[in-house]
Amino acid sequence: MATMILKNNWFKTEDMGGDIVDFVRNHEDLTSMGRMHKCVSSADLVLKFRERAENLGLTLGKETAGLEKRGKKFMYLAEVKDDSHKDYALTLGFRNFSDKTLSYSSIAGSNVFLCCNGVCNSICKDGKMRHTIGNVDRNLIDSKIDIAFNQFINDKDRIHEQIAMMKNTTLTDEIVGKFVKQMIHSSYVGSANLVRMLEDLENPSLNSHNDNSVMRLMNACSYVTEHKITNPNQRTMASRECNNVIMGIIKSDFIPLGDGMEVEVLD
Repeated sequence: MATMILKNNWFKTEDMGGDIVDFVRNHEDLTSMGRMHKCVSSADLVLKFRERAENLGLTLGKETAGLEKRGKKFMYLAEVKDDSHKDYALTLGFRNFSDKTLSYSSIAGSNVFLCCNGVCNSICKDGKMRHTIGNVDRNLIDSKIDIAFNQFINDKDRIHEQIAMMKNTTLTDEIVGKFVKQMIHSSYVGSANLVRMLEDLENPSLNSHNDNSVMRLMNACSYVTEHKITNPNQRTMASRECNNVIMGIIKSDFIPLGDGMEVEVLD
């Protein structure tokens, strides 16, 4: 699940016409905001992301982007295609604010959220990179992107392993009971949506009527969070919580995903 929230003063993907890079290069503002400040081109960063993905054998699919109309803030998400795992998608992306409010940060995972007010969360993220002349050079930018892709590859294998385990574990009343007991006090899901998940488990909205694995429960959670939770950040957190609770039940040594979550809010 990948979500990007933009206000009316932002250009959206559909506003950009053809290639995102050409539009951003013509509309981004790279004017420095002080003697020790240097902007990093978002158009160049998109190209670097595409190049790095290709070098690692990753195929990028649908791209989503947002550029503030002043040209100082940019966000980018790209789905990673995987023909062997067509029933779910992983996402890579970054946030590049060059108005000295927030630093560049790459994000990746199966649950990714980016908002134009500066809030972002994901399974993994790289460290911060301040836009100052002293530390913004080509090698540093490359290293930050490398960190993001390396973390993505590590977590990608982990996510594939989790989903395979869900598909290969039989869903029992005991598992459902433990899930309800742990989720009943969830502030992200709520009791009403928990009831909806159990109803969807009995009568699946997704194509899982003949599925007796734990994946049937995960599909019910995914459907309800996607269609019944309207707040994007809450939806992302609810989906992650359902995943972590289910995996914690079926795998005793499970380490929850989301340890690298970042939440930053502009003042």
